[in-house]
Amino acid sequence: MRTSLTSMLVAIAIVGAGCGGQQAAAPSAGTSAPAAAAPQAASRPAVNAPSLNDGDDFAIRLAPDTASGLQLPADLDLIVKHDGDSLVFASKQTPQLDAGAMTLVLDAQMCATQFQDNNITTRFQPCDQSAQFPLQVGKTWTARYGQSTAGGEFIQQTGSGTVMGIEQVTVPAGTFQAYRIDARHGPDIRTTSWYVPEVGFFVKVQSSSPQQLNFELVSYHRGGSSH
Repeated sequence: MRTSLTSMLVAIAIVGAGCGGQQAAAPSAGTSAPAAAAPQAASRPAVNAPSLNDGDDFAIRLAPDTASGLQLPADLDLIVKHDGDSLVFASKQTPQLDAGAMTLVLDAQMCATQFQDNNITTRFQPCDQSAQFPLQVGKTWTARYGQSTAGGEFIQQTGSGTVMGIEQVTVPAGTFQAYRIDARHGPDIRTTSWYVPEVGFFVKVQSSSPQQLNFELVSYHRGGSSH
């Protein structure tokens, strides 16, 4: 069974409202595990969840193992639209697909409530805990949430995370100063996400599991500007 993003991610990420708690353990070494980079000292204030608009576009590139394991195209364009209080990131249609291959639903605090790839849908109650806004260096949390099974029932998971610091990260979209978030899902899965306030999204997610949404940001388009 897969867990979330921020896996937007995250995941990604993943991201949302949870209670304060213990500091997450550092990611373990192994295939696809996050690299241990030393975060820069932080002087930036707490960062709130972004304000995104319908039509904002984030192009991501999945890690090869992730694309293969989830049976998704390696390159995806995620288009933002609002559905009530939720943010929906839906991949564009392609000549090979009548509908987008992936959909990620987040709440107003960027915490994932649903992840769909092809015909498989995973739901979270109230949401997963890959990250928790507002982000501030040194912030930690631990929270319980439910994750749906193939039979439609929910099993309880524990998510925890720590905003480790602000560090430089380079991806195809450019070089950024990013908030690094180390998170843990259940007993085994570790995820590191890099969030950039100026982008309003995660520019990179790495996980100890290829079934997580491991990706890098290739380009983005917000409010009439492209990068």
